[in-house]
Amino acid sequence: MRVLYLRPEGSDLPSVEGIDIVNISIFSVQCLQYDETSFRDIEGIAFTSVNAVRCFHNFEEIRHMRIFSIGPETAEELVKHGFNPVYPEKHTSRDLALLLLNSGLSSVVAFRSRRASQDMKEILSPLIDYREFYDYDLVLDQSKLSEVKELLQRCEIDVVVLTSSLIAKSVANFIKDCHKVVTIGPMTSTSLRTLRPELKFIESRVSSIKGTIDVLESLRGGDNFG
Repeated sequence: MRVLYLRPEGSDLPSVEGIDIVNISIFSVQCLQYDETSFRDIEGIAFTSVNAVRCFHNFEEIRHMRIFSIGPETAEELVKHGFNPVYPEKHTSRDLALLLLNSGLSSVVAFRSRRASQDMKEILSPLIDYREFYDYDLVLDQSKLSEVKELLQRCEIDVVVLTSSLIAKSVANFIKDCHKVVTIGPMTSTSLRTLRPELKFIESRVSSIKGTIDVLESLRGGDNFG
């Protein structure tokens, strides 16, 4: 089984026995400057992706704060810096926002992508002191996107794994009937459904790379779309 992942440059993917994983980085990560003084009076810090952690550089200044992550993979990146973050049972930005709301904190900053959705703002801003800093952006590589388009048009891929709404929006129109599709979670599924309502797909029960790997292993074992 040949599987196409479209992770940003620098993202890690596990190797899986019996599965040929092709990872084409159609996005590169560009770290951005952020205001290093405006979050020092904040009670909690949230990170919504691995790249948000990798582009952050004020770890010593947040040691006294409560730290949150969107899921286990982002948490693992924070553990490397000596933190033990809390994350929601479902690894979505909406569930992270609800976790923050129920944490008892009155002020929180989230470090996110410049292309982040508005869901956390909509949930938190009316109720607590909530701020967002965008410490990275994802830049589309048109040549890599053309490579993906050609690969999909030739039906040389068995399964396409969509790991973000942005990736889903970028490649949805290239997916054909010869491909099975796996989405990492509900927001990615919504983006795909909006663009290609006729496509069938499997949504990972856990919104993480590990969750998508579990889906692939079930497909390898002969499970079908249901």
